[in-house]
Amino acid sequence: MRKNGVNSLENILKKILNKPNLKKKLEETEVLNQIDIILGDNLKSYISNKYIKSGILYIHLSSSVLRNELSFQKESIIDNINRNIDKKIVKDIVFK
Repeated sequence: MRKNGVNSLENILKKILNKPNLKKKLEETEVLNQIDIILGDNLKSYISNKYIKSGILYIHLSSSVLRNELSFQKESIIDNINRNIDKKIVKDIVFK
C-alpha cells in the first residue's frame, strides 16, 4: 500500500518537472550554476549579475580586464556549459 503512495508521488513530480516552462527555468538555473563552476571561486567574485534570456547568457563583470579576457574564451565557455549539462541551451554569451 505504501509503495503505491510513493509511485503516485513520483508520477506527480515527473508530470510537474515535464511542464515546458518549469523545465526551461530549471535548465537555465543549471546554466547559471555551471558558469560559477567553470569560472571558479576567484573569478566568481567579479560577477555582479548574471542571467539567461533566449539562449543568451548575460554576465555583468566588475573588471574590464576580465571582461576582455573572457571574451576571447567565449566559445570555449559556451562549449563547456553545454557539454556539462548535456544540452545546447547557451547560444551566446554577452559580457557587460
